[in-house]
Amino acid sequence: MRTCVGAKNQVKIKHKLLLTTVSVLVLSMLVVSGCVGGVSSRGWAGGIVSDGILFAASMNGKIIAIDAGSGEILGSPVQLVVQSSGGLSCLPSSCGGGATTSAVVIYSSPVVQNNIVYIGGSDGKLHGYPFIDNTLRTNPEWLYPKSGSLSGAIIGNIVVVNDSIYFATANGNVYALNAEDLSEKWAQPYEIGSKVWSAPAVEGDTLYVGSLNRKLYAIDAIAGTLKWEYEFDGAINSAPLVYNGKVYIGDFSRHFYALDANSGQLVWEFPSADKSADNPQNWFWAKPVVLNGVIYAPCLDGNVYALNADNGSLVHRYVLGDSISSSPVVIGDTIAVATTDLYKKTGKVYIIDTLNKTQKELESFAEGINAPLFAYNGVVYVHTTKDNLYGLNPETHTKQTFSLSTVK
Repeated sequence: MRTCVGAKNQVKIKHKLLLTTVSVLVLSMLVVSGCVGGVSSRGWAGGIVSDGILFAASMNGKIIAIDAGSGEILGSPVQLVVQSSGGLSCLPSSCGGGATTSAVVIYSSPVVQNNIVYIGGSDGKLHGYPFIDNTLRTNPEWLYPKSGSLSGAIIGNIVVVNDSIYFATANGNVYALNAEDLSEKWAQPYEIGSKVWSAPAVEGDTLYVGSLNRKLYAIDAIAGTLKWEYEFDGAINSAPLVYNGKVYIGDFSRHFYALDANSGQLVWEFPSADKSADNPQNWFWAKPVVLNGVIYAPCLDGNVYALNADNGSLVHRYVLGDSISSSPVVIGDTIAVATTDLYKKTGKVYIIDTLNKTQKELESFAEGINAPLFAYNGVVYVHTTKDNLYGLNPETHTKQTFSLSTVK
């Protein structure tokens, strides 16, 4: 295994804290029930804007529609619930009154296709809600499976491509459904056999998905059969990025890779040596982004590594200082990145100017940021650990604020 050891004690302490925090994040994924009206559920889903409507998932298991222009809440939110069964779900002693339902924890960000809002839940179901007359509607037809549940929670984002829905469950099964009726595209799910907490990526007729078993899989998106697999030195939680014939991904060995998308052969690895001062000092957790031939890979060590997409050479290292578990978003020639101070439990959003290789702080919060950022019409949306959603406009320096947990 490759390792990068800090030279100073304070660096070692920071590494231990980062790893401890990541362990807490991982454990929180395993505790995936919260009581409706009692103990709050958790999660760190992002959101999406479609046709000017913002759809967000709250930490208490609600899907909320918001007019992105006016900030008006549209209709009533949809509450995702599951029957409680004891154990790690809703306990009468903690919920008061012996509640029989629990809020579904949502890690997966919503996606929209043909006015249907799809989202995966900790209940092992794919939910779909028609958005009609500015209102989210519950409809049992838009649910997979129709009865029972899948054997694992849906933690990574789902992907909709060409009227097909792709997603993986925590127990390592990968599914392909027809978006129009949620029927199965494959004869059976592809079974990885190890935990999957990340989102797949689909390019052409190939689906790419990483697993905690240290492997990246390329699966035929039409047939559901394996094309190739590649084993890394560390576990994979980051979603892959497919760009210009290559698949880019980082792992828990503190390395970042480019593979040939067709053959699965390694093209380059960063760092190429383990003794450089610019080497990553922690895990790659968030999904990278690409802009103008440069891959921007956020790391839990508080740095964003800008790498040449062709050869993996370091173009620039943006030192933001605090942990980065939230996936960044591209806005024009800039990139918005969120960090969290693990000591103070506070967060910041930075704007990276990729043309002149500079960074500036856009906003700071008295709350952390784990959810992926998303953007619309130049506005950056930030979902914090206190279940607040902020819309930040870097040009006008204005801010919208929504308290998702209080929306009724």
